[in-house]
Amino acid sequence: MPKKIAFLGPIGTYSDEASYLYAPSAERMPFASLGLVMSALEEGNVDEAVVPIENSLGGTVIEVVDFLIASEKSQIKDEFLLPIDHCLITRPGVRLSDIRVVVSKQEALTQCRQFLARELRFAEQVPATSTALAVVDLKEADRRTAAIGPRRAAELAGLPVLAPGIQDRKNNVTRFAVLASSSMPPSGSDKTTIAFDFDKPDAPGLVYGAMRPFADRGINLTKIESRPTGTGMGNYIFLLDLEGHIDEPHVQQAITELQGHTSTFKVLGAYPRAEGMSVRQLDE
Repeated sequence: MPKKIAFLGPIGTYSDEASYLYAPSAERMPFASLGLVMSALEEGNVDEAVVPIENSLGGTVIEVVDFLIASEKSQIKDEFLLPIDHCLITRPGVRLSDIRVVVSKQEALTQCRQFLARELRFAEQVPATSTALAVVDLKEADRRTAAIGPRRAAELAGLPVLAPGIQDRKNNVTRFAVLASSSMPPSGSDKTTIAFDFDKPDAPGLVYGAMRPFADRGINLTKIESRPTGTGMGNYIFLLDLEGHIDEPHVQQAITELQGHTSTFKVLGAYPRAEGMSVRQLDE
């Protein structure tokens, strides 16, 4: 029986594309929000979930991180990178000069500002709830309306791409995480993600002390981030991505030393490190 994989729908989104690349033969199940995706995983209604966890322009997807911190059983099993290639999609036979309205998710409109200002400066920009829905709705829209969305959405809707790659920055990449109830064993090229806060949050040298156990053991920290705990002004939880697997002795030693200064500590996952834009497909 194929695994059930949850993703943020509808069909045609970048999350749909990511889940397809990861698990083309799985039973892929779209959900209307990230909250519903992660609830389906937590409640055991699906085996895994493919979710965006970081974008090279927009930063960390806080909703996913907060879920992992609070979750009792879900963690990161794998990661991969997906280039975000925004396309201008129209009905057949439409030219740039015909377009008077451009519809898409607000983030996509923002990421294509230069193209819109240069080529469609007189067109009205209308936000939509999803890039994929903007493309689907285009089939019933006025011919003067265009949508910005993924190429996959255009292919599924049977609509032409008038202009590909219209995003301002060509290095727009989203890091997707595969969430499951267990982590992966060491592969030799791994990352571990942890979250913690300090037992004495206002003591001097706390951050230096937290980083030192990793520096002393030559462990590279690929990401350091903090966000409010929600328990009061000045209280923060720290998020670290580090090279190495939690099961490796030198990583365990560093983490044990760190835990001596924390009041809350959690491993959010240990998983193979993404290698370029390649995707490790699910072993069915």
